[in-house]
Amino acid sequence: MWCIPNVTDDFKQKMIDVLEVYERPYDENYPVVCIDEKSKQLLEDTRKPLRQNIGKPYRGDYEYERNGTCNLFVAVEPKGKKRFVRVTKRRTIDDYASFMKHLVRTVYKGATKIILVTDNLNTHTEAALFRPLAE
Repeated sequence: MWCIPNVTDDFKQKMIDVLEVYERPYDENYPVVCIDEKSKQLLEDTRKPLRQNIGKPYRGDYEYERNGTCNLFVAVEPKGKKRFVRVTKRRTIDDYASFMKHLVRTVYKGATKIILVTDNLNTHTEAALFRPLAE
């Protein structure tokens, strides 16, 4: 987790800009889509869970084996009441570009323009947005 050490006038203006985007009326031709990602651990049981009976809670051991990680890309269109998830092995600029390509060419194929809201992660660059469209 991080926090903003100094709330500058520039930060306040950018925050107002984003809030104004969220206040726009819904338009399927101009969907407002929020993008984020999350790294997740992949866990495996070290002992087989006990058989579950009707009305009884799950009975599994707390021990697990770490079985690598994966990345979840998530696109949420709040006013369109839609969300899309893609699981990838990593979170590289190429993975991000592939996810964006899928959104543009498949999910929002009929949109005139996608209004994209992202954080400032190093893979969320203008170059990454144009990369998949050039292919």
